[in-house]
Amino acid sequence: MPTVYVLLAAVLWSTGGLGVKSVDMQPLALAGFRSAFAAPVLGVFALVLARRHDVPISTLLKRPLVWAAALSYAVMVVSFVIAAKLTTAANAILLQYSGPIYVALLSWPVLRERVRATDIAATVLCFFGMCLFFLDRVSSQGRIGDLVAIVSSFGFAGVPLLMRLEYTRRPNEHAAALGPAVAMTLGNLIACACASPAMASAASSPIGAGGWSAIAFLGVFQIGIAYVLYAAAVNALPALRSTLLATIEPILSPLWVAIVRGEKPTKWAAIGGVVILISVTLQAVVRQERK
Repeated sequence: MPTVYVLLAAVLWSTGGLGVKSVDMQPLALAGFRSAFAAPVLGVFALVLARRHDVPISTLLKRPLVWAAALSYAVMVVSFVIAAKLTTAANAILLQYSGPIYVALLSWPVLRERVRATDIAATVLCFFGMCLFFLDRVSSQGRIGDLVAIVSSFGFAGVPLLMRLEYTRRPNEHAAALGPAVAMTLGNLIACACASPAMASAASSPIGAGGWSAIAFLGVFQIGIAYVLYAAAVNALPALRSTLLATIEPILSPLWVAIVRGEKPTKWAAIGGVVILISVTLQAVVRQERK
């Protein structure tokens, strides 16, 4: 069952690109409304975890690293929506997916964890894959979207890095299990606050019931329920298996958009995406084998 949960989470995550492309709304406003729907789901989940571990949420709210992770998460979710609007869904998700490489690269200066030669090799390979995206002749808007997707990857890397740093400071504390849920809830609230002017302007936009349903799905299911499923299963699976199962997301995301909207990645973007996926996967495999 844990494997099924992670697979379902990855499938739900993969609908993000299609959902963003399907809603005719200014990207910052869309990011804010998506987070507005996600925050209550993650907030309830955080409350359930707090009760289960008998840890008051106020304990986490006093910790700077939790707030830093929340800010990093807000950067990730807002940047992803903006990137997916400006460039192809494939570029947005594949460039974001380079995030785990930064985690490995920063493991020593931030966490004092050993950085192996394979981590450096994977980082170089991943950087090469990212460079391939910029060989295509695309519009200036698409190029900006690619750069914003890279910003999203920094946020993607920051959340686990900061949460691991928090855990290393308090390794035997029950609050560690609660940290990610609280950080993500706060992150969605921060995203809402940052996007509130755009949300106010777009609230009366004529996107129809279908558009609002798509936004609700993105918040409740694509973010909220997907994370709950993943959190419920990830500790029951080997790290390598959960990592490999999660790679379904960047594979399916451009596929849904190609099927429904006919948007396809360019040749160099597709090659670069494959290089990034290979580098991230090989790094996960080697790290698991050496534990």
